[in-house]
Amino acid sequence: MKRIIRAFSVIAVVVALLLAGGAVPPVAATSGVTVSIDAPSGVDPDSGFTASISISEVADFDACNYDVTFDATVLRLDTITSGFIGSTEIPVGLYNELSPGTFRVIQNVPGLTGANGSGYLAEMHFHVIGAAGDSSLVNPSNGVLSDITAGEIEATWVEGVVMVATEASQAAASPPQVNSPPEATIPTPESTEPAPLLPPPPPSGVGGLPVLWWVVGGAVLLGLIILFVVARMRAY
Repeated sequence: MKRIIRAFSVIAVVVALLLAGGAVPPVAATSGVTVSIDAPSGVDPDSGFTASISISEVADFDACNYDVTFDATVLRLDTITSGFIGSTEIPVGLYNELSPGTFRVIQNVPGLTGANGSGYLAEMHFHVIGAAGDSSLVNPSNGVLSDITAGEIEATWVEGVVMVATEASQAAASPPQVNSPPEATIPTPESTEPAPLLPPPPPSGVGGLPVLWWVVGGAVLLGLIILFVVARMRAY
C-alpha cells in the first residue's frame, strides 16, 4: 500500500512540474537589432530632404509599428514610402498624424517568408519650413518589431537630429573658387632660315644712269669732236 502511495506521489509531482513549465510565458531573446534615423545633419532653408528609418541585421522580420516625432515648426512631413530589408520590400500599410509633429506608422511584409538582412523600414520625405539656425530631433519611439511567428524582436531605437543651415555654415561648406592663372604664352622662336640671296644691284651712275653708259657716251662725243676738228683743219 505504501509503495502505491509513493508511486502516485511521484506521478503527481511530475505532472505538476510539467504544468508549471507550460504556464511560463516564452521570453523574447535579445537580438541586438538597432533601428535608427539616417538623415542629413544639415539642410538648407525651404528645401526637401529624405530621412531613412534604418534597421541593422535582422532575421525573420514580418511586421512593425512605431511612432516618429519631430518639431512641426521646423519640418513638414510630406509622405512616407516603403523601405527594403535586403531585397524584400517593406510596404507602408498605414500612417497617420496623431498630433502636430507625431506620426504613427504600421508596416507588414506580405506572406510568411519574412525578411532577412539589413536595410531600412521606410523613407520619410520632409520639407524644411524653419528658419536658418533652427534644429529638430527626429525621434522613433513606441516601436515594436515582430517575426514570422508573431514573436517580438527586441530592438534599440535611436533618434537623429537635423540642423537648418545658416549662411555662414553654407559658406563654410562651399569651398572658395580659385581662379586659375592665365596660361603663359610661349613666344614663337624666330625663323633661323637664312634670308634668300638677291643679285647685287647694278652700279649706279650719275643721274641714276649706269657708269658704263656715261663712258660710252663720253667716248662717242669725244670721237665726234675729233672728227669735227680734223674736218675743219682739212678745209683750210
